[in-house]
Amino acid sequence: MPNSLSRRPLGDAFDRASGRTVSPRLERTVRHEVDLVHGRAVVQAARTRAVEYVTHSALRAIEGLTEMETLALQRAPLGDARYKAIVDTATGALARIVAETGQA
Repeated sequence: MPNSLSRRPLGDAFDRASGRTVSPRLERTVRHEVDLVHGRAVVQAARTRAVEYVTHSALRAIEGLTEMETLALQRAPLGDARYKAIVDTATGALARIVAETGQA
């Protein structure tokens, strides 16, 4: 993973902060930790985008199902309980998918 910090500015920052020269080993250790934190941040940002995408997709699907339920109800009002059961089941499944995406 590319690191935006060049080798010298990190050492300079240590020098200024501590008032002493930093060993190459300490500098490598810190650079490694910074890379780990950066990597975790990239993963979290990807998860955020995934949850957003899945949620958006689920909401669109529920919107379409609700519209279809309304049309079916107009054509055949006696199927109300069945339409509701089907759409509620689908909505629950989509909600689980969104929740699982957030837990990954």
